[in-house]
Amino acid sequence: MKYEIKVIKDKAYVWIQVYENITVDIYKDFAEKSIQIAKEHRINKYLVDVREARLFSSALDQYRFGYEDMENYSLGKISRIAVLVKESDNSHDFIETIFINAGYSCRLFIDADAAIKWLTK
Repeated sequence: MKYEIKVIKDKAYVWIQVYENITVDIYKDFAEKSIQIAKEHRINKYLVDVREARLFSSALDQYRFGYEDMENYSLGKISRIAVLVKESDNSHDFIETIFINAGYSCRLFIDADAAIKWLTK
């Protein structure tokens, strides 16, 4: 399995852990599933841990993911998305920019505690 999705009930967020390098197609797969799970639990916060997963996709694919796919999956603009990345990995930087420009609250973090604090404030 390339990723795992869990609901962290006491903090009210959906946690997605990615275990290997990914493409936008894998991002789409876990995004759709995690948004569906979040809706079932009435949650609008997501912690995406990609510290062990570099992103290998074109800028165009990433753009379509942020602007088209998220709208199709009905990700609410009030959602908060914290993305944990490895300090030396900048492959997810453009996704953050796209999500912010598309009107979502999204931020990259290298520290898990800081990500959770921002996510749950």
